[in-house]
Amino acid sequence: MIGLISSCRPDPRDDIVVGQSKEDFNESDQRMIGNAILEIMNESSNEFNILLEEDYQEVYIYLNTLMDQIVNTAHVQNRNEFDWKISILKNDEKENAFILPGGHLLIYSGLLKFLEGEHELVAMLAHEMAYVDSDNLMNQLKNEYGSKKLSKIISDDPESHAILSDIADGMGQMVFDEKSVEEADQFCTDIICEFEWDGEGLLSLVNRGGTDPLKTIQWFHSKPVTNDRIDILTDIIHNQVETCGISAATFYQRYLDNVVKKLP
Repeated sequence: MIGLISSCRPDPRDDIVVGQSKEDFNESDQRMIGNAILEIMNESSNEFNILLEEDYQEVYIYLNTLMDQIVNTAHVQNRNEFDWKISILKNDEKENAFILPGGHLLIYSGLLKFLEGEHELVAMLAHEMAYVDSDNLMNQLKNEYGSKKLSKIISDDPESHAILSDIADGMGQMVFDEKSVEEADQFCTDIICEFEWDGEGLLSLVNRGGTDPLKTIQWFHSKPVTNDRIDILTDIIHNQVETCGISAATFYQRYLDNVVKKLP
């Protein structure tokens, strides 16, 4: 009986003909692409050293609990459609993070150690989530790799492994345009202002890691910081000042105890 039920389920690849391409990728397609990229990263353990959840259970529970809080708001359109989850990449030299189609977020240990409190962490999480909850990430992938290559992943084409390796290598360097970054800033602030964290978490991170060309962290290489961006972000936060978190609610010690001190 179980086998019969399984065999009746529609295969999300049924509408893909090998050699042809889709232009629109639904939520199931995006989860499939994201999972395939993650699988390639797990295979390339020398390049993507993902810390095992069973070895760092407390850190993962802490991070994913915060992400769950952000996801379960009215602002996130795909809160039930995507598999929102966090993985940690062990590399203290990289202060970066990126999100995959379908909601899986990868954060380098270098960025986790750079952050100065929960307010910066949740701001970074919400900002990354904006790209996948909108069309911006998929549009970027289509622009950089083409719909035909992305369709090959869904159809399990023999060429998909090489395509996935190329995409995996480029995810952390993908540069978003100014409009997409500003939309992500707005999305982030709208969410964070509903909580008790200091509403200036993203602005704090921008000022510390993105304004000095000699000290700009990798995360801002893909989300460039301009004077216009700082001005617009400042206006967004200050326009919601009465309802935007609690000033100085950074929860630095809690973050330090639950993440930084427990990382290798």
